[in-house]
Amino acid sequence: MSSESRRIHRRMIEPALSPTQSVAPPIPRRGMTRRAFCAGAAFLAAAAALPLAGCSGLPFTGAAPVRLVIKVPRTGHDVVFDDSISQVEMVIQGMADEFQRTYARPVDVEVIVFEQNQYDEAVEGSFDTDKSPDVLYGDYFNISTYIRTGRVVPLDDVATPAIRDDLFDDLWNMGVVEGRAYMMPYLARQNVLAYNKEMFRNAGLGEFIAEGEITAWSLSEWTRILDALSASLPEGSFPMMMYAGSSQGDTHIVTLLRSAGSDIYDEAGRFNLSAPEGVSALRWIQDGVGRGWFPPHAENLEIEDCSSLFRQGQLAIYMVNNASITRYGDAVGLVNFPGPDADGSATAFASGFQIFDNGDAEKLQVARDFLSFVYDDGPWLDYAAGAIPASKRVSDRYGADIPFYDLFRANAGNVWDFTGNNPDTQSVRDIFYAGIHDLLMGKTTPEECAAFLDERCNAAIDEGWAKSQLHE
Repeated sequence: MSSESRRIHRRMIEPALSPTQSVAPPIPRRGMTRRAFCAGAAFLAAAAALPLAGCSGLPFTGAAPVRLVIKVPRTGHDVVFDDSISQVEMVIQGMADEFQRTYARPVDVEVIVFEQNQYDEAVEGSFDTDKSPDVLYGDYFNISTYIRTGRVVPLDDVATPAIRDDLFDDLWNMGVVEGRAYMMPYLARQNVLAYNKEMFRNAGLGEFIAEGEITAWSLSEWTRILDALSASLPEGSFPMMMYAGSSQGDTHIVTLLRSAGSDIYDEAGRFNLSAPEGVSALRWIQDGVGRGWFPPHAENLEIEDCSSLFRQGQLAIYMVNNASITRYGDAVGLVNFPGPDADGSATAFASGFQIFDNGDAEKLQVARDFLSFVYDDGPWLDYAAGAIPASKRVSDRYGADIPFYDLFRANAGNVWDFTGNNPDTQSVRDIFYAGIHDLLMGKTTPEECAAFLDERCNAAIDEGWAKSQLHE
């Protein structure tokens, strides 16, 4: 890539500095492969051919710029054709800059980055202030709760037939509530389990190692594997992840509760762990504590603790997704969570955009135009090519370059919706890990834990529905 092309490309993805801003240190740039070079060159050619972003509803009137606030959590992100990208907010800032430069009337776009554990402060905590989000990018299980505030607007009109046809159905449907779309999916990550091949071989479990596939094991096989690992691993090493020190790992522990055939939720979307299958799964986990399957005092561990153990070779089985698997190379194999059938279970979460109505029709229209600008088959959709793109066209262009893309797309049929269309996901998460915490400590029996989770989680669900302003 020529120095001029790099300069143009850098200008597209980095925010323009105002006279009052200081110059940040340059972004470290790694070497670019020939494939990435060609992809980047094609990308720039497409970008150069783009028409200016326009808005038929808001012609230029000479008025003051419309101020738009876009919020995004700090999230690592790789792009197969651009090694300079390391965070998703860099992509969002690039979108904002390009939109601001090409929109049909003056617009001032502010991108605000917040930490992953600050969703509530960044969103509901800023309502009715000048920092209230007009556009929010985030993971659906974190942003789904805000639909019930009544401020998140349906996006069916933004998704033209062409845009809708380009988005994978399974990712689009994650953001559909009561028949209306409240999130435009941008990318997705699918969660499965990874196992350390060397630790398996040393435990005499070589027969369970599968190359080039996401395999599945029956519950009896899981029990045999975990017992063998417990008996063979050296002191300070452990068979499998477990954590209940915070709500961060609830998605993965919920999924483990499908191990004996439970669907977790009943037909009305309410917790139903007191059914025999749910109690059996809770007993399987509690028994595992005594059999040495998990790190000691897992009730006090968080997901990052187990991540560190796995990276250091002290944990045989840990959760990974299609983005994080690349750091382990050929040292690990992939397996679905134990589930109600022979194929096991996986989880996936789409990340995408929501629009908030802050009582200003003009800003609301500009926010809609921003999403139309991003999704109208322009170059910014391509920057999802690192995870699983929501766009079929982007997947066709870059799927061959995205690590393990075909493997995870083929496993999409085993993905289970862990949210249960919950109106208040965060409240349920806070309750769920507390119940598992006491189970791991032996403070409750599996039956008592199931009753606690059903009662408390369903109360939170009921309260979420009672507070819902979706139709008000």
